[in-house]
Amino acid sequence: MSRKLSFESMEARRLLAADIGALQGPVQEDVSFEAAGEFSAKAFAEIGNLDGTAMISSTLGWFNSYDRIGFSVEREADVSIRVDGFWSDVNLYLTDSRGYIVDYSLNWGTAAETIDVTVEPGSYYVWSLATSWYTTGYQMELTADQVPEPLPEPEPEPDPGVPSDGVSPLPDVDYFGGSNEWGINAVGAPEAWAAGYTGAGVTVAVVDTGVDLDHPDLYSNLYVNPGEIAGNGIDDDGNGYVDDIHGFDFADYDADPNDVHGHGTHVAGTIAAVDNGYGATGVAPDATILPVKVLGDNGSGSSSSVAAGIRYAADLGADIINLSLGGGYSYQIETAIEYARSLGSLVVAASGNEYAATPGYPARFSASLDNVLSVGAHDSNGNIASFSNDVGGSGAVQIDAPGVGVYSTYVGGGFGRMSGTSMATPHVAGVAALTLSANQSLSPSALRDLLVSGVVGSANGSDAVGKVSALYSVAYAAAGVSAGSASGGGATGGSGSSGGVGAANVGGSDFLSNAEIDDVDEVFESDFSDLSPVESEPLPSAPAPQHSDDALTEFYASDDSSDPFGNEAELDLELLATA
Repeated sequence: MSRKLSFESMEARRLLAADIGALQGPVQEDVSFEAAGEFSAKAFAEIGNLDGTAMISSTLGWFNSYDRIGFSVEREADVSIRVDGFWSDVNLYLTDSRGYIVDYSLNWGTAAETIDVTVEPGSYYVWSLATSWYTTGYQMELTADQVPEPLPEPEPEPDPGVPSDGVSPLPDVDYFGGSNEWGINAVGAPEAWAAGYTGAGVTVAVVDTGVDLDHPDLYSNLYVNPGEIAGNGIDDDGNGYVDDIHGFDFADYDADPNDVHGHGTHVAGTIAAVDNGYGATGVAPDATILPVKVLGDNGSGSSSSVAAGIRYAADLGADIINLSLGGGYSYQIETAIEYARSLGSLVVAASGNEYAATPGYPARFSASLDNVLSVGAHDSNGNIASFSNDVGGSGAVQIDAPGVGVYSTYVGGGFGRMSGTSMATPHVAGVAALTLSANQSLSPSALRDLLVSGVVGSANGSDAVGKVSALYSVAYAAAGVSAGSASGGGATGGSGSSGGVGAANVGGSDFLSNAEIDDVDEVFESDFSDLSPVESEPLPSAPAPQHSDDALTEFYASDDSSDPFGNEAELDLELLATA
């Protein structure tokens, strides 16, 4: 039976050759090793796709008790690892991306450590562990011999017919932008734009930490309440909220949903940053963003605030509600989502970043409510992110979307990259906006079904239905295809389609349990202390989450009154942004 490997967390370090924590300048591409290469390790390294041999040299001792070398293989591979040249005992482990041991070598003394194993496609880590505090050098030879790529299939004869559902996917277009735009290309957004569907006429509520109301890539797409007169101190539209021109702040209970934290602004940009040739571009660049602030400046809030924000967004006519947050079960939030369903709102929710076997709430409501869709995260290589929660036996309806190294807007008019299921969720919300703009008569359940039916392929290692794509979802909507007759574009996973089992009430409290919560972007070390601007003015600093720095450590929030940022929390401040 596989088990997780864990070590005592040491001081965070970075491998100089990899520079995996940098967020300024161009994104470093993965290195493909076709022949032996050499570099010097300091602690952590990311080789990328390995089909050949890499030679690594490093030292272990008092200040560096272990090294981690990451690599991936795109096809089944024979992996051979040899560590020698040390004068103080070193142990060797190979783990998968979730921290489970694949193989290990524990020879005594100075005898060489070797591992020879065949692995499936995916990401892996090689760990070299010192068994004493004495300094020792070592040499590592890491080889991955991937099976040859299959010969291309002969070109099929042209088929004069059409797919069984009568709808072909949207035609391919040229790649849009550069490496910063990998996510919107992965979901087929440029193909939808070329077909004339950009999210126009669709309102997406961002229920989060607020939105930077002055951001140059966002302000022109912000919701404007037509029934309210700005600054007159009167509730002109009679909805119970005074001067809510651009939304409302339920964390501070005022009409200023401006973002200080940064999370909500990043989410909003992924959905609908304008296509102006500068900065970031959203999946649905002509959609309208409704800012609803329910989490405070430290990224936490109460279930009552979240529930109130969902109801408010539905009352203002939000077609789609993005929930890049989560925790334990809340009856208040469940009934608010049911209310949103009655008013025609689809809820798209992050599955969570706890490496868990099932999604957190509110994403898990997708098992019983047909207007909720759970979202997992995958990387640019099509592998499920190591932090992304599985579907498991929850019955949740879940699809995957880009959620690693996502470039988007940030507070202060800036831009940056973040990772998490919070970053994957707005990709799905954006594709939902594109799909709805192609057929605005779709009900929330019909819209969800088209998103599920339109997946293309599956992320490696995922048990979700598949990867979100506008290629089929938008084509189905534009053709007026009903969800039941859509054949789907790709392979399905273990979560099924619409429907599923009912979600159990796992607690009597309306507040979300701290023990089930994790912070936003810790897993890929894209926390707020690492997030820095790529363009525009400097971003304001935010408190850095305290967390371990390796993929093998399980992240859990403490069960006391402190939130993950070390702030003292009120008893009802137990709902955190999870991704």
